[in-house]
Amino acid sequence: MTWIVRNLWLIPALPSLAAGLSAFAKQRNRLFAASLAIGAMGLSFLLSSCAFVFVLGSRGYGGVQFHNFPWLQYGGEWLKLGWMLDPLTAGMLVMVTSVGLLIFIYSTGYMAHDENFTRFFCFLSLFAAAMLGVVIANS
Repeated sequence: MTWIVRNLWLIPALPSLAAGLSAFAKQRNRLFAASLAIGAMGLSFLLSSCAFVFVLGSRGYGGVQFHNFPWLQYGGEWLKLGWMLDPLTAGMLVMVTSVGLLIFIYSTGYMAHDENFTRFFCFLSLFAAAMLGVVIANS
């Protein structure tokens, strides 16, 4: 298993972290909330691009890479959570992060005079994290 498959969880975790930090930001910290959200989405885009390049060059790996870990035990069985990387997942990751990054950048000007600017970027980052989490889910 390569480093990108082991660290694929960072792609939705970065916007989630940005949402958590901007949730505690004061309403007047517009620049902090916007730059945190855009920076997190930009880093997610870079990681998604690395995953896409890995999938394009990994003909010998068998197409689907996944990482599971035990989460919850029920009786003698474990409920496992994890993520997977295949060509469809890599393409969707690049698509979602690139379009999301453009939306985040556009929203700074569109929402410039709104009083709920920081809350908007908190929710926008949270939505992006959830969408990316659905994309990499293994089931």
